[in-house]
Amino acid sequence: MRSKRTQSLKEVLNDWIRSSGLQGPLAKGRVIAEWESMISPQMEQHVGKAWVRGDRLFVTVHSTVWRQELHMRREEWRHKLNERLGGEMIRELIFR
Repeated sequence: MRSKRTQSLKEVLNDWIRSSGLQGPLAKGRVIAEWESMISPQMEQHVGKAWVRGDRLFVTVHSTVWRQELHMRREEWRHKLNERLGGEMIRELIFR
């Protein structure tokens, strides 16, 4: 039976994403994509894989010097990332 309420394509897709359980994986992918777009080419040479677990973003750093520098500025990076994401999606940024 057809619904009498007309829905936009955005609403239909959002409903489908929620019902199929894809909301979490898509959000994680968005976090990683935003993180990768934020880092400079110079920084890109020193960082590796990034992944999300819960509300924490983990980033592999190849150099101890860079790891220390990023760690000291982690709240600044976290704030910038959450600003780009439009909400408080990441509560902790961990450099390994």
